[in-house]
Amino acid sequence: PRGALRQHAPVDTAGVLATGKVAVIIGSGSGIGRCAALRCVALGMKVMLADIDVPDATSVQAECEAAGAPKGSVVVQRCDCRVEADVRAARDAAYAAFGAVHLLMNNAAMQSNNRCGPYEHPDRWKVILDTNLLGVYHGGLAFAPSMVEQAEPSVIVNTGSKQGITMPPGDTAYNVSKAGVKVLTEALQHQLRSTDGCRVNAFLLVPGCVNTMNRTRGDKWVEGAAFKPDRAKDEREYNGVVDRAYAAEKWRERGAWQPDQVIDELFGAIAAGTPFYVICADGETTRAMDDGRMQWAMDDLVFR
Repeated sequence: PRGALRQHAPVDTAGVLATGKVAVIIGSGSGIGRCAALRCVALGMKVMLADIDVPDATSVQAECEAAGAPKGSVVVQRCDCRVEADVRAARDAAYAAFGAVHLLMNNAAMQSNNRCGPYEHPDRWKVILDTNLLGVYHGGLAFAPSMVEQAEPSVIVNTGSKQGITMPPGDTAYNVSKAGVKVLTEALQHQLRSTDGCRVNAFLLVPGCVNTMNRTRGDKWVEGAAFKPDRAKDEREYNGVVDRAYAAEKWRERGAWQPDQVIDELFGAIAAGTPFYVICADGETTRAMDDGRMQWAMDDLVFR
């Protein structure tokens, strides 16, 4: 018989999301990372926007300043998370600018939109694994020791996916990468909690269907010159209509959450110190449905 549901014991995250604290967001030029940055600014935090796309990150910086962030409190750092040296440079720049890091989000990702199976496209496999899995590893490798040394409550958030838990057929490389993020984040939290005097904790963010730029970027990457811009469906435009509000409404009709709803869930979990697994619903998937799908995946092993 299965045990009863129970609330995880909260960890100490007091004051992480507070005025004057510092957030580094790797993968911050759009989507969930962009909304995380704007939320941090609203809380009075300082922010490093680390992204491979400097124009996108600079645009988010302008949004943050328009929302009230003082000049110099939001900085842009070019960072390719696939390159260890880039992530270490981001760490060094963050500590040089702000003296500490209290929130690290490893959020960069690539996907091929169900066009990367188990024995094809090795070039796509490499990009997806290098970005989604090694990028997260590089973030922890660069930042975790310095954050532990601060001896202040701090948080590392790694962005996973439901596909890394339920493994639907199709985009195999993406599933593998996000399954790896789950395992890596579990191991990270275990090590952090086993380290004497450590005040850093990890959370695994598991979004559902969310309106971001990832699908369009995946299409552009895979299709190359054959990509048709008027087919773009993302947070900025939808089928040729360049308007955030219009795109948001079209995605709501399809059952997607908006990125700010994901940040509501994540920041709520950080403030409460629980749960470790921040599994988000969306407009078409309830918690009960998610729980059933996860149980189904595990039952394949249990009832072999």
